[in-house]
Amino acid sequence: MGFFKSLFSSKALAENIIKVNEQTYFDLKKNHPDRDEHWLLANTWLEIFGSTKEAKQKGPELMKFIAWKDTLNFSILDPPKSIRALALYIALKEVPSEAHRYEEEVNKIMEPIMRMRDDGTFMGIYRKKNPNSAKQMDELDKSE
Repeated sequence: MGFFKSLFSSKALAENIIKVNEQTYFDLKKNHPDRDEHWLLANTWLEIFGSTKEAKQKGPELMKFIAWKDTLNFSILDPPKSIRALALYIALKEVPSEAHRYEEEVNKIMEPIMRMRDDGTFMGIYRKKNPNSAKQMDELDKSE
């Protein structure tokens, strides 16, 4: 009985979500070494959520927008902290009952991001770490 309980427990589910996200990211990074961090994180998100029933209803353009929005904050972090932050974010979103297990780690990861947001340095750092993604964002802004 213990095996089946752990197989379906909230803790096991959260840990599996984290593992799958991290593995997906490292596979993408291996196959696309030329891509910047935001692209890698957004495409990890899309690999996980892009083919769900909800994604098909929303359409690929909206899903891409959500992926880029949900991964923006983490994209200024260096790997592996960046993917760890995204994986925890997704796990806590999918299994909120496990928030207590990861709260301290999430707060520690998010602290410098929030500080950069508050002091106005976030976008400058984002542009340095994600030059290709920043260029794409600029081009989209100009086209609207």
